[in-house]
Amino acid sequence: MKTALTDADPRQLGDYWLASRLGVGGQGVVYEAYDSSGTRVAIKAWHPDPANRPEVRDRLTKEVVSAQRVASFCTARVLGADLEAERPYIVSEYVEGPSLRAADRVFGGDDLHRLATAIATALTAIHDAGVVHRDLKPDNVLLGPDGPRVIDFGVARTLDMSLTSTGIVAGTPSYMAPEVYSGQRAGTAADVFAWGAVVLFAATGKDPFTAEALGAVMHRVLSHDPDLAVLPAPLRTLVGAALAKDPDRRPPARDLLLALISGDLGLQTAHLLERGAGEGARLTEAVRDPVLEVLAEDAFAALSPAERELVPEVFLRLVTVTEAGQLTLRQARRAEFPEGADRVLKAFAYVVSDGDPVRLTRPALLPAWPWLRAWVAANRDGLAVHRRIWTAAERWQEQGRREADLFQGSSLDDALRWAAAERRNITLTPDERDFLAAGAALTRRRSRRSRLVSITLAVLLSLALVAGLMLVRQSAMLAGQRDVAESARLAGVAGEVRGKDPVLGMLLSAAAGRLAPTDEARSALLASAAHHATRSFRDPDTGPATARTLSADGRSLISVGPDEVKVWDVGTGRRTGGFTGLGLTGKRLRQAAISPDGRLLAVADHTGVGLWEMATGRRTGYRVPADENFDLTISFSGRHLVADFGQGKMIYDPESGKTTSLAALTDVAVHPKGGYAVGAEVWALPSGETLPGFEGACGGCASIPAFSPDGALPALAMEDELVVYDTRTRKKVHTLQEWDTGTTPVFGRDSRTLIGYGDQITVYRLTDDPVLLRHPAEEPATAAALGPEGLRYLADDTVVTLETGYVRSETMDDIGFSPDGRVLATHAEDSAAVMVNGRPVELAEPSAFEIKTAFSRDGGRLAIEAGEQVTVWDLAAGKELARVPLPEITGLVPDSPKVLPVPQGVWLAGDDFVLREVPGGRLLKQVPRPPRLLDWAVAADGRLVGLDGDTLRLIDVVAGKPLGPPLSLPGVAREIWFSGDLKLVAAGFSGKVGIWDTATGRQVGTWARAGYESSTAAFSHDGRLFALALDDRSMVVWDVRQGRQVGPVVELPDSAYSIAFTPGSREVLTVGRAGRASRLPVAVEPLLKAVCARAGRALTEAEWVRYLPDRPYEKSC
Repeated sequence: MKTALTDADPRQLGDYWLASRLGVGGQGVVYEAYDSSGTRVAIKAWHPDPANRPEVRDRLTKEVVSAQRVASFCTARVLGADLEAERPYIVSEYVEGPSLRAADRVFGGDDLHRLATAIATALTAIHDAGVVHRDLKPDNVLLGPDGPRVIDFGVARTLDMSLTSTGIVAGTPSYMAPEVYSGQRAGTAADVFAWGAVVLFAATGKDPFTAEALGAVMHRVLSHDPDLAVLPAPLRTLVGAALAKDPDRRPPARDLLLALISGDLGLQTAHLLERGAGEGARLTEAVRDPVLEVLAEDAFAALSPAERELVPEVFLRLVTVTEAGQLTLRQARRAEFPEGADRVLKAFAYVVSDGDPVRLTRPALLPAWPWLRAWVAANRDGLAVHRRIWTAAERWQEQGRREADLFQGSSLDDALRWAAAERRNITLTPDERDFLAAGAALTRRRSRRSRLVSITLAVLLSLALVAGLMLVRQSAMLAGQRDVAESARLAGVAGEVRGKDPVLGMLLSAAAGRLAPTDEARSALLASAAHHATRSFRDPDTGPATARTLSADGRSLISVGPDEVKVWDVGTGRRTGGFTGLGLTGKRLRQAAISPDGRLLAVADHTGVGLWEMATGRRTGYRVPADENFDLTISFSGRHLVADFGQGKMIYDPESGKTTSLAALTDVAVHPKGGYAVGAEVWALPSGETLPGFEGACGGCASIPAFSPDGALPALAMEDELVVYDTRTRKKVHTLQEWDTGTTPVFGRDSRTLIGYGDQITVYRLTDDPVLLRHPAEEPATAAALGPEGLRYLADDTVVTLETGYVRSETMDDIGFSPDGRVLATHAEDSAAVMVNGRPVELAEPSAFEIKTAFSRDGGRLAIEAGEQVTVWDLAAGKELARVPLPEITGLVPDSPKVLPVPQGVWLAGDDFVLREVPGGRLLKQVPRPPRLLDWAVAADGRLVGLDGDTLRLIDVVAGKPLGPPLSLPGVAREIWFSGDLKLVAAGFSGKVGIWDTATGRQVGTWARAGYESSTAAFSHDGRLFALALDDRSMVVWDVRQGRQVGPVVELPDSAYSIAFTPGSREVLTVGRAGRASRLPVAVEPLLKAVCARAGRALTEAEWVRYLPDRPYEKSC
């Protein structure tokens, strides 16, 4: 539970401002905090080590480094640490929501299974990184809005689990494994024991080994087997194994996770963690844990316009800037505040103290609230001047207003200049005005030489204080601050509405960007530009007594009320049809379904299912009765109506009037021609006789079937894969291994595209690289269609249109951009040419080897590697310049470039580095390759530069000299990327990437965490941005200077093989092996243009008044 900061708590730890206490223990305190950009984090700060023992710091450092390696699956990510501070601390992701213990609820059924899966996923990720938690307990499992998260791992061994003087391990006794009490060190098996105890706690609400005294608890842990009868059978077996007294008999966390989600022992750990995290994310907890920004905005909104004008005055009195330029807090006497400030202080009682003097009780409000950030940024230089004024004025008052304590000379001139011409948002107190006036008067008396300057400034001061001559300038500055704060607020609102109404999200993002080009606005614009959803249509009839369905082509929403059917064109929002006289008033509508040809409408109510002709509104066919006490769902499969009564299926053919009853508990699909149905088995229609199944299909397994439009391909979606068969041969023709569990399949029009819909929308192609699109649905989708106007899905009362992108079938063995993104080179398998911006560069002969291409820094030359030979081309002239052999490679070398063109020739890498002249090919240089060179690049002057794995320094490879200090890398990187000027190096490790400054050797910002391995990356030309493409077909853009992600994770149309920024860093380009390319703006100006073009309209006046009520209407697009 959160509590206020105490006087003993610091206000800042490093760059983090503290907001509240989250928990207290014998070794330290956990705080809620915010970084300089307003991101909320959790900080665990230890009490100072009185003995200042270096071995404690060393062990803690090793633990933190290990914890940072943990992939972020169902865990709170470790973001950073400072273990050299007086109070060592570690920073982790903030998880909204209560702990498992504080939730005060008992779990059962699917929720218990998902909770167990999430915790097992977290342990698997922790153990996979070589870390042991050692303190897993209900207090360290948080129930967040996106599923359970395990916290506080990795560092427990050093402090929290140290031995006491009696030899007993300090911690939570009920969750410690028996071997720990026997003096053994806690290992991964102890975490598994704790997992079993935590799952049992979740199912019962009680600690599994309880007693009144510690000795009794130890005895129960060592000898007692708790009752597991409350657990369902599969989970009971796993928990029983986890609670085994012998650690060697407990299963590893990975085996627990396999048993919980899949029996496939061949699953790679990364895929296993992804699936476990997905299962855990389905267990969500509604939380009320607002960020400080929301609390401040609520207080601000409650004030009158006149009172809002006083808010910056109040808060700028509570902060100041030191002589060293550091922002810090101060206490202010109530007499310092302007008249009317009491109402402001009362409204903000949650963040300021009551009494006199007044102080900020939640220092983190400074970075957390965009308005306050803007006010401080606009007044930062003035705050330093004001600090000198009020400090000197207080001393002057305390010493009896002595002349010796007054400002003179440059100090007085600076103070008067600020007070008269530069001051904003701060009203001087009477004491401060008297102090400056006295100083000016004394100067006039003492020195005629400085009289003109000081009198002029004094007059300006008087005019400013009395008549407010600078009001226009200050108003303009205040308006700018308001624009910055309003821009940040609108960007947040855009994110909230984007899922339901993507166009409104685009327009609010554009409005934020027009107001001020803030980081928040750029992130919102980037999210709108990359968002798959382009349009949404909401049913005007929003009442609960409405059933809805989507036409097979996705063009129409059919909205069914008790007595009227309305048909809406989703693209235009216009009503295009419908009828009245349905006659279902007084009946509870359950569901509606429309036939693929749009002729028939089926409506289910609590008494049965009826059919109507859409063209005439007449009832037709047979009414299927139903028992209101049983579940009932309906759907059309081909021309047949399928009714599911929970205990079986009934298939009705409207053309023949024949019905077939099937004792099938899982879903069924009917062949388009109506001859048979497919589900867990195959049945003939209308007889219902069982037919031979498909090759290798699991006869009794639960599956969700679908047919292609021509009936040639039936598909069966099972747990985590979808299998496609040929109806003629009954044999398997394709398997999609990446199928999302629980989603319903539907074919596209071409029979080569499949859509899975449910909690998320996924589009697949029946190819080797199947996933085209993944889109999380705001609400679970109940229907989906891929028609001529794009992909549309129905979720609750809204139809959302998604952009699916361009699909190319040709597979490339090499594809890449020039460094400036102006030139694209591709080579299709077995082709006799490399295509350069669509023009062929002919090879001497089709190569049996994989082709590799490399551009010079200016993009003017292209080197083509084929087998043991390299050709260099002048692209402007379109001619070959040289043909040279690759150097010999006898040993293993890293997978770094083998060829790089430079102005004087081309560098070639093998056992040696060889520079050959171009044109011609004459040997210019040959130097040995350093044995531990991780990667290499070419500087602007043509020098060969590499990163040495032994010293972790950049080196001049030819001269053998270091080019800077060692980089503070935590180990040997898997991938290396250099900025164009070699001032920055990005290094990829397992699931994360960091950036280092080669001049200082220090890491810049925090880790860019991925959860997947990176595939390629690039720096912008100015080094300010870093784009990282991942193996899961996504990309993140990182602001290097801010040390944080820009916008959301962007889904790409293909797994990126090459990535580049355009000149001016305005756009980032990616292209994959299938030739699918993407162009994403990243600068505010092109983002505004792209987003407005996507939106296709401007905010209406009504929308403007709703979201920007205090500003006059203007077109943002």
